[in-house]
Amino acid sequence: MPSALRAQVALIGLLAVLLIPIGTSSLRGLTHILTCKDQSATPFSVVVPEEGAPTISSSTVIERTPEGEPASNEICGGLTLDLIMGAATTNRAEMTLAITNNTDYGWRGSVQLKLGDTTVPIDIGGIESGQQASDTFEVRLDRGRTYEIAGSLLIGP
Repeated sequence: MPSALRAQVALIGLLAVLLIPIGTSSLRGLTHILTCKDQSATPFSVVVPEEGAPTISSSTVIERTPEGEPASNEICGGLTLDLIMGAATTNRAEMTLAITNNTDYGWRGSVQLKLGDTTVPIDIGGIESGQQASDTFEVRLDRGRTYEIAGSLLIGP
């Protein structure tokens, strides 16, 4: 085998070895690199009875700072995550996930929504400084079940 061909084969082999970590990595449904992950402040429950309308219940503890001001609900250094849920039809609910960027920098955000035992990543997209971005979608709710719903903010540059 000529030495030029051996050098090319070695170069291709070296590149293949270096690309193995990229080929086997996974962002678990994310569309951006993760720099911050934080839980939303208020998880809630949805009880879907066999008959009648679903019931949404939640509770929030409001703490005050020593100066008497309410504590900030910002997470990941200046972002807020709001989970909003409303009835769409008898067995479906409409959820809106909104992220507000109160920082000086633009961010890319996703929400890892935990709906009962199922975890779903929702891509919100880019959020410029001082702006809000949101995503609205429908979820199917089975009759006779109780769902615990919580969200985690996943932020990247």
